[in-house]
Amino acid sequence: MGSKKKKRQNQSQNKGLLVQWGVPVAALVVVIIFLISNFTINSKNSAEETIRKQLTIEIETYATLLRSELMSLEGAGKGASAVISAGNTATDSSWADYAAKMVESANGVYMAAITDVEGRGYLSNGEKVDLSEAKYYNSGRTTGNMYVSDNGINDKDAFVCSVPIKSEGQTTGMVYLFEDPSVLMKVVPENNYGGTLGYAIVTADGEIIYSTGSASTFTSGDNLYNNLSGSTMSGLTVAQIKLRAEKQNKMMFSAAKGTESKAIVIAPISVDGWQLMTVINQKYVDNVVAIEMRNARKMIINLAIAIGVFLLFLVANAIINKIRYGEQSKDLADKADTDLLTELNNKIATERKIQEWITENPGVQCLMFLFDIDNFKKINDTMGHAFGDEVLRSLGHQLRNEFRVTDIIGRLGGDEFVLFLKGIKSDDQLHREGERITKFFHDFRAGDYVKYSATASIGGVVVPRDATSFQEAYKAADAALYEAKRRGKNQLVFYSKDLAAMESVRVSDAVEPIADYRESLKDK
Repeated sequence: MGSKKKKRQNQSQNKGLLVQWGVPVAALVVVIIFLISNFTINSKNSAEETIRKQLTIEIETYATLLRSELMSLEGAGKGASAVISAGNTATDSSWADYAAKMVESANGVYMAAITDVEGRGYLSNGEKVDLSEAKYYNSGRTTGNMYVSDNGINDKDAFVCSVPIKSEGQTTGMVYLFEDPSVLMKVVPENNYGGTLGYAIVTADGEIIYSTGSASTFTSGDNLYNNLSGSTMSGLTVAQIKLRAEKQNKMMFSAAKGTESKAIVIAPISVDGWQLMTVINQKYVDNVVAIEMRNARKMIINLAIAIGVFLLFLVANAIINKIRYGEQSKDLADKADTDLLTELNNKIATERKIQEWITENPGVQCLMFLFDIDNFKKINDTMGHAFGDEVLRSLGHQLRNEFRVTDIIGRLGGDEFVLFLKGIKSDDQLHREGERITKFFHDFRAGDYVKYSATASIGGVVVPRDATSFQEAYKAADAALYEAKRRGKNQLVFYSKDLAAMESVRVSDAVEPIADYRESLKDK
């Protein structure tokens, strides 16, 4: 019962330590994991936002350069229109001269044409031309830009800028400038961001006007939104892209389709609602994000190490405290269980430990001796209480040296002692232990200067044959002890139900009487 009680106490202590240390540490670990996870996510989002801003600003710069090129082309057309309007010339061969001068002065313009409102006029090479059937024929007679894969004259593609010629508020003709797309697109880099780039000029409706550079699923075909259909996207949805495109806002998003994984940046050119779309390998963006997060990772690792060391310190401190607590508890328990004079178990500890062992080892034979010093009162009266204490102290010391540390030796009070010998495997061992205790008192001496030989009256009981609890064993041993005193003291008497039939033995004649008692046990 006592062992189970100790187990329950240990379990209770462990639960107390778990509540004291485990719960706060677990809560701290959860909070730290949350903070680190949150920090990691925020760091990644911050790194992604940084690269997004960087790329959109750079692509916006390229879009601005394209706008400048297109506006320069439009400015050249407007300049020619103003000159022609001032000269008030109709369908005249001088138009060819004006057209030729524009080709010479405008960068990238490989051909120019000046026509009347019906589309008939002259080319920069002096040839007559009729553009009324051309795709870029400006029937609305407004300034505008268009890309054509075939200019309808010399089978070349071109960005065509058309500018009206006005006289007295009326449109009298049109100026057409044909720019080489490769010259126009020289303002944007062919290779950057870790690879070859793909470009497209798109409208707010997603129409792909022109594409160049690295071939991509997203720059092919006629419409960007159709290309994005069925792809895995992050950053923006198609609906959000359309809304931003209508508002001419710059944007960046990621799209994966088939084997392609791209980062797409769109920036307004601000000419006829056109926008520059740049397609970049997503791997480059991921690498930049990883580089941006490198310092964050180092900080996270250092933080994790510091936290780990701190937690180890807490655990080590808890273990040390537990060990110290256990040692202190054991010291206190030992002190509470110890008789201060003899350093043996006191009465309460003796009774508890013997009862625990009997309960936990049912059926295991053991032997209990109950004894007290003969004429101890006379020792105190004649030799003094100090010497009496010395006899008891010496008895405790010699008993501890004589018997096993696993045996239970205790002082019940005054000069009364108990010796509980565990695990007596045979009757022979039972008899040997009887001889041993009697011989012990035969040889016992106390006192440093005066060697005093103290005798004892001893009552013995066999457990569980004669008793199954400490109380029963104590009563039986006490009865045997009383019988030893009645027979003259200085002897060992074993308990029997029939006290008249018990054999007794004098300590001074230990060997032979014990041998006689061995024979008497066989008869029983």
